[in-house]
This record gives sequence, structure tokens and C-alpha cells, in this order.
Amino acid sequence: MTSIVFVRLTEEQKQDLENQAKSAGMTVSELVRNRSLNLPVPSHTDVESGKKIDRLGRMLKHLYPKGKSWASAEDRKLYWKTIVELQRTSKLLRGDK
Repeated sequence: MTSIVFVRLTEEQKQDLENQAKSAGMTVSELVRNRSLNLPVPSHTDVESGKKIDRLGRMLKHLYPKGKSWASAEDRKLYWKTIVELQRTSKLLRGDK
């Protein structure tokens, strides 16, 4: 069941909310809902940064050498850990769970 809540705003406040929602890539309803429930509101910059970091992680993963002669086991673990950390950071920035 969905409920509707009405809120009084000045024209300036309404415009500010609309601008914030647009910047976050959300509707005003999504923005207000997320803020009122203390859910994250990703900024457009964070989402774009997340996409770029994710792309870098995929490129590194693609370049990960298959043979074992290129580095020691410890170096390979560090390389893979970096890829995993890039993917995790990307998800956080994009607001993914």
C-alpha cells in the first residue's frame, strides 16, 4: 500500500529540491523519500566516478595475466585484491548494494 504525503514549500525550496533531484539523477519523490528514511542519495559526480572506476577495474581484470611466471603468488594476490577493491569502491560510489 502506498501513501501520499503533502509538504508545503516555498517556490525557492521547491526549485532547490528539483535541482538536487536532477543532480542526483532521481525524481523529487525519490530524493525526499531517501532523505527522510536516511538512505543514501548518490551525487551525479559519485555515480560517474563509480562508472569510471568500474571501467578501470574491468580493464585491469581483462589484462590479468593467466600464466604464473609473470609474478610471485603474493604479487598476484595483491593485483587481484586491487581489482576487487576497485569494484567495491565503484559499487559504493554508485550506491549499489
